[in-house]
Amino acid sequence: MGIRHTFIQNLKFYRKQAGLTQERLAEKIGMSTAYIGDIEARERFPSAETIDKIADALNIRTSVLFDEFGSPKNVEDSFEKIYAKRLQKELTDRLARTVEEVCGMI
Repeated sequence: MGIRHTFIQNLKFYRKQAGLTQERLAEKIGMSTAYIGDIEARERFPSAETIDKIADALNIRTSVLFDEFGSPKNVEDSFEKIYAKRLQKELTDRLARTVEEVCGMI
């Protein structure tokens, strides 16, 4: 998961948690609603100054917007990546052992 993806997921999560629409967040930071929509749609990425304004409007530290484990969605995404790989390896290993056992009986 890249830093932009993490930022956008956290932005969406914390904006909604704060009870803000894109329009209301845009008003609070002095930007257009279309600009916030473009950020959340991954069409634009804000400047450092704008990121600070967003964090202030959401009453969070700026670093939280870049924290890979900052929002439940990011935790879920990371959890799936880590455990899906482990599960895939475990199942592949079990299947290989079973095939070896069956082939050895023939």
